[in-house]
Amino acid sequence: MFPGFARVVRRSALVLGLAAAAVMSTAAPASAHSLDSAVVSEAGCGWSNGNYTVLHSDAIEVDLPGHAYERMGTVYLLWNAQYGENCVVALRTGDAHGVASDTQALLAVQAGSTVVRHRDGGDYAHYAAASGPAANQCVRYEALIQSPFTGVWTYGGRPTWGNCG
Repeated sequence: MFPGFARVVRRSALVLGLAAAAVMSTAAPASAHSLDSAVVSEAGCGWSNGNYTVLHSDAIEVDLPGHAYERMGTVYLLWNAQYGENCVVALRTGDAHGVASDTQALLAVQAGSTVVRHRDGGDYAHYAAASGPAANQCVRYEALIQSPFTGVWTYGGRPTWGNCG
């Protein structure tokens, strides 16, 4: 061994240890397909002001006898006072995030004696979103995601009228 070899080895180990610690402590970037990004996107709610209130949320899942439990995402019922609109976002999560399959979002607005439906659906990998005017009206909402793994439809939402006014 040459003189100072032990010192070089110790310094190299220290540098490698610090580099490994820096890599391991670096936070993962936030998903570009978050609820906030769905709210402001024209493909989502289209609320460029980014302001919203979560009125209700529900798991998009299947838990039936004879089928394995699957959770594909979360459905959110949102309100934006400036626009006077509700928006339903079916946000894919977990193993389903980033894997395209049929994804549906439905907002139903009770406008007097008629029901106005706003729907978005398609072969999406991140979210589906449907919005519409709903000030002083009752709404119901739902989301469906077909599992890309089993083909089973998963469901979430609220089938009853609520959030009236």
